[in-house]
Amino acid sequence: MGTGRPPAKRPPRPPLSAPLLLPLLCLLVTLLAPFARAAPSDETYEEDLQLTQLPDGKVLAEFRFLTRIGPAALAQVKENHYSLLPRAIGEIVQTFGVEELHLTFTRGIWNHQKWGYSPLSAATGVQLWTWFNVSSVDDQWKGLTHALSGLYCASLNQIDRSSTAEPMLSFRPEGDYEDDAAKDNLELRYGSLPHEAVCTENLTPWTKMLPCQTKAGIASLFNAYRLFDGHYHSMGTHIRPIAMNEGSARGMELLQTLSVVMNPLRLDNRKDWSLSTIFERKINSACAIAQKSDVTVTVSGHAGSSFNPAPLSTTTDKHGRMSAQYSLGSTPHELDVGVQWEDSAVDHHVNLTRSYIHVHRYQTGYGGERGGLAVDFHNRHPTADLQITYFETVPWYLKLYLHTLKAETTANASYEVVNDLYFQPAIDRGRPAVLEMALSLPANSMTTLHIDFDMAYIKYTEHPPDANRGFDIGAAVITFKPLDASPESSALQRIHTQTVLVSLPTPDFSMPYNVITLTCTLIALFFGSMFNMLTRRFVPVEAKL
Repeated sequence: MGTGRPPAKRPPRPPLSAPLLLPLLCLLVTLLAPFARAAPSDETYEEDLQLTQLPDGKVLAEFRFLTRIGPAALAQVKENHYSLLPRAIGEIVQTFGVEELHLTFTRGIWNHQKWGYSPLSAATGVQLWTWFNVSSVDDQWKGLTHALSGLYCASLNQIDRSSTAEPMLSFRPEGDYEDDAAKDNLELRYGSLPHEAVCTENLTPWTKMLPCQTKAGIASLFNAYRLFDGHYHSMGTHIRPIAMNEGSARGMELLQTLSVVMNPLRLDNRKDWSLSTIFERKINSACAIAQKSDVTVTVSGHAGSSFNPAPLSTTTDKHGRMSAQYSLGSTPHELDVGVQWEDSAVDHHVNLTRSYIHVHRYQTGYGGERGGLAVDFHNRHPTADLQITYFETVPWYLKLYLHTLKAETTANASYEVVNDLYFQPAIDRGRPAVLEMALSLPANSMTTLHIDFDMAYIKYTEHPPDANRGFDIGAAVITFKPLDASPESSALQRIHTQTVLVSLPTPDFSMPYNVITLTCTLIALFFGSMFNMLTRRFVPVEAKL
């Protein structure tokens, strides 16, 4: 039993005096010094926003987030020390031997006839092409698609060997390499998912790879309700090697892009717009890590427009378009740029000076057994012949016949349209058919390509859940060099066709259901009767009178 006395209180310890605390801190710093690493100085981050008022009144918003990683930072990345480069991206690049990677998530179709050409336009759905510098490319490609599927919450793991192509002419390495021999050692893989839906599940992990995410900078404008309500939106991730300085080791460039087309006329029935009206948000502050954070607004150069607030500077290009420049670093308060118009009229005409190539692809034939693909190339330039590369990948269940390929043009019948041709026949459930051609389009003419195919009878387990909707054939890729580009420039422009919806022979999926229910009913009746006869005990019952 206790004595009931309260426990004796210990006297409080005297606080450490300054003469004793300083040596302890010095000892701690000395012990941790070998494990501390200084942040690399060859990492840079920039972001900019380009807002363009299109002739038909819509507003194109192009976000660019550029991260450059120098050789010193890459050396630390190999030792699992990360700074600006997202760890998820660094591990994917190192694990699968990726030299270049281009991934886009897109919904909608870019209207080249009214909006002109854009370097951020992409094919509908998911599009991925990657350059590898490893021996077992197929295994690394499979691992890469599965890793990106988990990273972006998408169905990229469905890009298997049956939907993977190896282009020969359309895609070239875009990074900085030591020589041409280094480019020749790379291997390319291309895949697409034309029916893939793009939503906030893909946007959220994409924004988490930004240094300031959506807390500051131009990314604070990201409002999913408005971004995915536009006529067109495309989100991209691009990785390529770059040369930081002459003669130095190569670094890495990570470019994240987002392109959105919005319609202020549909929102407010006015051509005027501002950030608060199209995004319902303003830019409150700049990203502290960004060395440059700029906003540029471009409109058609006439007196009917005015910028609000007043820009830092304005410029006018050769097409008569006027651009206003803003800098988030020199903005002391929240930024809400916009354009006000005296005349609300819009122009829906096609500008032939900006979009002189128009491509239309469609299906021909009728019935559920045979059909064909046709592509119309319109060269609207009055004097110049255009050299393009056409890339088409067709799933294995459409059996292409190369001998039925025809090329016709409205120009001189003796004009040689096809300059080069690469065709890879499909293998059932093994690889798609690939058709790639170098074409020469005569000036002011229309050229038509046509090829026939047979529709395969696939297994009922290979049909999607919405089998009666049909199968999406991914967009074709057209690559060409712009006419206004300098001869020394290696920049290429890509445009994409529409996806084609093809209906394959589809079985009646209600019949298996009927067979299953009837069979289960018969088995249940038979089993129940036999089970009762074998297990029930029959005993005499005496009736009491």
